[in-house]
Amino acid sequence: MTEFLDKWILKPELLAGWLQALAAIIALAISAWAVVWSSASSRRRDRLEPRGLAVAVFPEILMLKVSVQQVRDCLVEFKQRYSGLVGQSIAAELQGKASIAIPPMLDRNIDKLFLLGDLAGPSCLHLVRLIMQYNDTVGRMAAFFVTLNAEQWVEAVGQLDAHLELLDQVIAKCEHEVLKIHDAIKG
Repeated sequence: MTEFLDKWILKPELLAGWLQALAAIIALAISAWAVVWSSASSRRRDRLEPRGLAVAVFPEILMLKVSVQQVRDCLVEFKQRYSGLVGQSIAAELQGKASIAIPPMLDRNIDKLFLLGDLAGPSCLHLVRLIMQYNDTVGRMAAFFVTLNAEQWVEAVGQLDAHLELLDQVIAKCEHEVLKIHDAIKG
């Protein structure tokens, strides 16, 4: 055995080649380990990201129900308080009181909502889109109120109730779908 080592491995002219081959094998092993580790890390991130997103947006979805109810209450009070005034007098205030802000985590992560899956992702995107459409409708109504008399705008404000009802339905659906992901985290 020592003769084999002396003749084939430990020869000075072959030793550099053997060391280079050993270094190449070690480098190959390290690179293979890095690829496996990176792949595992990527899979873990892909698995955790939707959960983190669900935890971030779920409380805001719950708060949207409160916001919609507050807008409803404001509209009832609004009709009672200003029922005798012409539309010009109340248009700007209507827009300020009836608008619903998109919750910050939904707005900030709008491009990641698809990660919530086939049901929750589209539901949350639909919710954000519906809030935008509702606010646009409120803005257009406020601009239109300038031309209405005292009886006409009260009736027109009633149309916002239908939009709020639809918004409630979408919030409930979104809450139900995100709740599944949220509860799966709690175990």
